Amino acid sequence: MIALLRGRLRRKHEDRVVVEAAGVGYEVVLPPVVQHAIAGALASDGDGAAEVTLEIHYHATQNQPSPVLIGFLSGLDKEFFEKLITVKDVGPLVAARSLASPVSEIAAAIARQDEAYLRRLPGIGPQKAKNIVAQLSTKVAKFALSQPEAVVGGKPAAAAPAHLDEDGLRSAVFEIMTKQLGHRPSEAAHLISAALSRKPTITTPEELFDEIYRGAKTP
Repeated sequence: MIALLRGRLRRKHEDRVVVEAAGVGYEVVLPPVVQHAIAGALASDGDGAAEVTLEIHYHATQNQPSPVLIGFLSGLDKEFFEKLITVKDVGPLVAARSLASPVSEIAAAIARQDEAYLRRLPGIGPQKAKNIVAQLSTKVAKFALSQPEAVVGGKPAAAAPAHLDEDGLRSAVFEIMTKQLGHRPSEAAHLISAALSRKPTITTPEELFDEIYRGAKTP
């Protein structure tokens, strides 16, 4: 199974590219947000073709034995996509096509149960929007921290997860919960304090979001 692909961009089609790696050309479906990020990286064939590194979701099933490769610029975006395809009636190609906005924006809309926003995404109608909110609204808050990848020389410039002291951690997560996810300030402060009380070793916003929503699902 292919999990990572590094090679040169040889061709671009409507929703996919051909990446040559070790003499083999791989056809990779790209979500619109990834297409936009690498728009300037496609050069003419030959040694001048730009090099890209893509995180790959490899999809093949008994009903669809021909594998489909779907490419992302970060592991976090790929992880979000893999949560999205667990939703009823949201297959890999529908999910890929729907990622027309940054993952952080889509995740924030899901967390605040904003079905109107989701319905504006390509391929997401009213029922799919309802299903996405019902299944994922408490599972995607950490993806609101995701930042669009900058492509430098055909490669994404990845940022390391921020490790913060407790005050910085509280502040960063509080801002996202109140401004993007729709929590009341008092509710956000309570959830943050409860999560840190349960697990005081947390040092990153991603870990804190995981603990907040893990606690929210505990009876």
